[in-house]
Amino acid sequence: MPTVWHVGGEDVSLRIPLLKQLRTRGFDVGAVGSEKPQAFDAAEIPYWHYPLHRGISPLADRRARARLRDLFAAHRPDVVHAFDTKPAILATLAARDARIPGRVRTITGMGYLFSTNAFPFRMLRPLYCRMQRRASSAAGVTVFQNRDDREYFRTRRMVSTDSDALIAGSGVDVDQLLASRPDTDTLSRLKSELNLDDRPIVTMIARLVRHKGVIEYLEAARQLTRGGVRAQFLLVGPLASEGRQAVPKSAIEAASDCVRWLGRRSDVVSLLALSSMFVLPSYYREGVPRVLLEAGALGLPLITTDMPGCRDVVTSGENGLLVEPRSSTALAEAIADLLADPVRRDRMGRAAQRRIAAGFDLRRVADEYAAVYERSLAPAA
Repeated sequence: MPTVWHVGGEDVSLRIPLLKQLRTRGFDVGAVGSEKPQAFDAAEIPYWHYPLHRGISPLADRRARARLRDLFAAHRPDVVHAFDTKPAILATLAARDARIPGRVRTITGMGYLFSTNAFPFRMLRPLYCRMQRRASSAAGVTVFQNRDDREYFRTRRMVSTDSDALIAGSGVDVDQLLASRPDTDTLSRLKSELNLDDRPIVTMIARLVRHKGVIEYLEAARQLTRGGVRAQFLLVGPLASEGRQAVPKSAIEAASDCVRWLGRRSDVVSLLALSSMFVLPSYYREGVPRVLLEAGALGLPLITTDMPGCRDVVTSGENGLLVEPRSSTALAEAIADLLADPVRRDRMGRAAQRRIAAGFDLRRVADEYAAVYERSLAPAA
């Protein structure tokens, strides 16, 4: 079977479950990223480091591309599969330079560049499009995680219809998530430790940046709490250091009478198991938000925004509700609707679990990517 390398940035370890699934199908797997190697060492997956600068730096990008080209030329993987915006461009071009036969890239959303209409970002979009056209021409297959992104690329001739594919996210292991759900006694102890009572629990998990809708969530919780709605609101996630996009700690503390901020947690499955619903009011151009898949797999009704990626997971009224982006009022109304109807919440939660198991399960995604790798190698056969 071919050797497949996954190339990403500082969170390429998120691909470890997919790499493990590919390995069970006979692929020889490896990874390249800009994070530390511990997670790959534990998974016994070969890993190589390269320097990746997140900001705009042509010199740093040239160094990264050269390092990737040298790695590919030295080790000769059969397939280089790149994820995320910069790696999907740099690694694909480097793989072509190194004459790697199988070149695959996944567009994991359009990012903040397409999540704001601020003038500087609008001016950068033509450059983004030019770079994506170059990378598409160098790739054997460009994979999209949602329909909106694929349509954007197609209508602007940034990819040809005979060299693209649609695969919904990187997959979640539904069976493993359900098996890791703690028992009733463990959940009771956690609830006591967090001083939670018997009111319904509304949970949001995200990096604390504005474009994830954190401010809107805080305001919606404030509106509902002060309006006498009976619920408890949890916010889980680390503070960020992304300039003006970072949500200041003071904003979170100002809402402490309405929202419990738990910071970064390692017991996310347990927190979701305690919750009555999951909320992600993101207005970021996501690929497919993994946290929505995990919450849905655990049987929670989902409230999210009518945005690309998010609406690929949620059908409003079926397995959750879609709300207008950037609207704390619309978000508060959706939360209030589900809080008022436990039967509807339960029905939507079961529908969410079925939806994730049918369309986003890790094994299905691994099968689809295995077919893509065969397709990318076909011209060289």
